[in-house]
Amino acid sequence: MPRISLWKPEKGNDYKFIDNIVAQHYRMGGTGVWLHKYLGIFDQGTVGGDEPEDLTQQGARNKTADHKNKRVPETTIQDVLFLENRDRQYDENVYDLRGVYNPADADFDLTQFGLFLANDIILMTFHMNETINRIGRKLMSGDVLELPHIADDTGLDNSKGPIPKFYVVEDVSRGAEGFDPMWWPHITRVNARALQDTVEFHDILGDGEAVEDLQHLLSTFDNEIEISEDVLAQAQAEVPKVGYETRHLYISKDHKPGVFTGDGSPPNGALLVGSGPSFPDTPAEGDYFLRTDFNPHRLFIRKGTLWTKVEDDVRRSWQAANAIVTTFISNTGTITSSGEVDSSKQGLSRALKPRADF
Repeated sequence: MPRISLWKPEKGNDYKFIDNIVAQHYRMGGTGVWLHKYLGIFDQGTVGGDEPEDLTQQGARNKTADHKNKRVPETTIQDVLFLENRDRQYDENVYDLRGVYNPADADFDLTQFGLFLANDIILMTFHMNETINRIGRKLMSGDVLELPHIADDTGLDNSKGPIPKFYVVEDVSRGAEGFDPMWWPHITRVNARALQDTVEFHDILGDGEAVEDLQHLLSTFDNEIEISEDVLAQAQAEVPKVGYETRHLYISKDHKPGVFTGDGSPPNGALLVGSGPSFPDTPAEGDYFLRTDFNPHRLFIRKGTLWTKVEDDVRRSWQAANAIVTTFISNTGTITSSGEVDSSKQGLSRALKPRADF
C-alpha cells in the first residue's frame, strides 16, 4: 500500500478543484477593483545630439509620436541612483478584478512630527490565477488599484462627479491564508498605499494641462497655493510695513525719530512738495521733500538755505529675511557683460535651465 501524503509535486485535479472554489469565493464576495496595469517606463530615447542612448533611461521623456508608443520592460530601473521609476507608463485599458480586505476607520495619529493618517495603507488579497489570467502577469509594485466602492459621491460639490480613490501597490506576496492542504498557494496579498499626486502617476492623473485631467479633481495643490497667496496678501494689508505706525500721532519739533518709526512721511499732517532723485529749484521755507535716490529713501525739510534731514524711510515692506540678506534679495544693481547691461537680480529660471524629466 503506497504511503499516504497530501503533498504532491504537481498541480493535479485536487489543486484545480480547490483553486476553483477559492476563485468562486472571490467572484461572489470580493469587492470590485479596477486595475491600472503598470507597463514600464516611457522610452527615453537619446540624451541629445549624437550622444549614445541612455542605458539607464535617465534622460528626459521624448514625447514625439515615434517614442510615445515605445516602452521599456517593467523590470527596468530608470534611475539606478535613487532606485525609482519616475516616468511610468500605464495601460490605457482598465482591468476588472475582485479583491478582499478589511475596511478600517480613518484615524489620525498625533505625533511629535504632526498629524498623520493612520490607515492610508490597505492589505488586500486577490485570487492568484484569476489575476494572472486577466492581466497576463501577477500583480507587481507600481500597479495602481482604483476602488469604486469608496469613491466619494456625497461631496458638497459633485459637479465634476465622484472623487475616485486610488492605491498604488508597494509590495506583493503570497497570502498565508491561501495555502491549501497540499501546500500550494492560491491567494496573492498586496500592500498598497494611498496614491499621491506625483510625477510617477501623470500617465493616469494627467499633468494638469487639460481641464479633464484627474489631477484637477484629486489634487488641491492649486487651491493651497491660492490660499497661501491670500494669507500673504491679508498679512500685508493688516501690517503693510515693519516698525511702528506714527502718522496719527503729534510729533514735537525736537523729537528725534526712532529706529522703527521713520516712514518718510512729514509729521503732523504736513504735505510733501514732491519726491524724486533731485531737489526742486524754487523751494519755500518748511517744504518737505523725499529723496528717492537714497537707500532707504530720505525725508528732508527746507530750513533757510539748507535741506535738513528729517528721517529715513526704514519702514520697508515685510520680507522673510534680515537687513543684510534683504539687500541681496532686493539687489537693484546692474551688471555689464559683453556690452549688455543686465539686472543683478535674476530668477533661478533664467540662471538655470533644468531639463525636464517627464
